[in-house]
Formats: sequence, C-alpha cells, structure tokens
Amino acid sequence: MHVFGYGSLMWSQGFRYEEKVCGYVKGFKRRFWQGSEDHRGEPGKPGRVLSVFKSDDPNDIVLGVAFKIPEEDEELVRQNLIVRETGYDVIETLFYPIGSSDTHSAQPIVLELFLANQNTSTYLGPASERDIAWQIYHSKGLRGSNLDYFLRVVSSCKNLFPNNSDRHLEQIEQEVRQIAAEKGDTLDHLIGQMQ
Repeated sequence: MHVFGYGSLMWSQGFRYEEKVCGYVKGFKRRFWQGSEDHRGEPGKPGRVLSVFKSDDPNDIVLGVAFKIPEEDEELVRQNLIVRETGYDVIETLFYPIGSSDTHSAQPIVLELFLANQNTSTYLGPASERDIAWQIYHSKGLRGSNLDYFLRVVSSCKNLFPNNSDRHLEQIEQEVRQIAAEKGDTLDHLIGQMQ
C-alpha cells in the first residue's frame, strides 16, 4: 500500500515507511478550503488546511510524496490516517514519480489518496487569497499556529519540487507576507525553525 502526502504528511508522517517517492497525481487540485477547529484553529475560529479535490481539468496536478507502507502496518496506518484526515474520502488513483526520490522506478504507482468531501462541516470552500492568508496568519490550534503549518507546506514544496510551482500556494504566500509586513513581522522567527 502507498499513501499520498500533499500537506503535513510531507514532513510529519507519524508512521513507518519503506520508500518515499516524489511525484504527482493528475486530475486533482490542492486548496486551502478545509477548516481545522482543533489542530490549526479552535471552535468558531477555524484555521485552514490543505485538501485535495477533483479538478475539472484532467491535466491539473498536485505535487506530493508517495509513501510505501510496510505490509504489516497497512491497516493501522490506514485507520490512523482516517482519524487524522477527518472529513475525507479514501480513493485509489495513479501517482507519477518525478525527479528526486529514493527509488529508480518511474512507473506509475497505485496509491490511496484522501479526497476532500465538500459535504462535511469542516469544508470552508473557496475564498480570496487575501482572506485565506488572513485566516492562516491569525489562527492557532492544539498542534500550533496555522501560519507554521502553511510555511512548512511552502518550504516542503520548494525543497522537494524546486523546478515546479503551485500557483495557489504562491498567491497565498504573497498575501501572508504582505499581512506580516503590515504588522512589522518578518516571519524570521518561524522560517528559521524550519531550516
């Protein structure tokens, strides 16, 4: 079994894996449209976390990491991820390896992807990049600030995929930095912790 990491799983798995492969899934989009009232926000003041949605464009891609789970851990990992990724449906899809990975296989991999479900109470939906950035900048939950989560996602994507970009992340990052600048915050206190 392989699972797809496109958000916090890129840097914080919480499970053993046999192989880690960088690549992408096709026909999906990654967006900050899911609310978190526990890990990155609080009741009534949700933070925003990444989710993957089906895209209308079959050529859209989501960059991320495929983790090969040891056979003896498969059911435990699946159950733990179902709890961690609340409000998601589990589907199988093809993952296409690229560039830097610890494997030599370039063949597509069938993996499990946690697909956002828009009919859950945690679905916040689209908003302007400025509004998403403001919510990210100001939210905090049990696992830390939403800003820390966001900056770790951005840092992971830049480190794992230096030759690729994610327009949604880049636009929100620009707005987050603008909000920080307006408050006299350089973000150095957070960025330094990630290096």
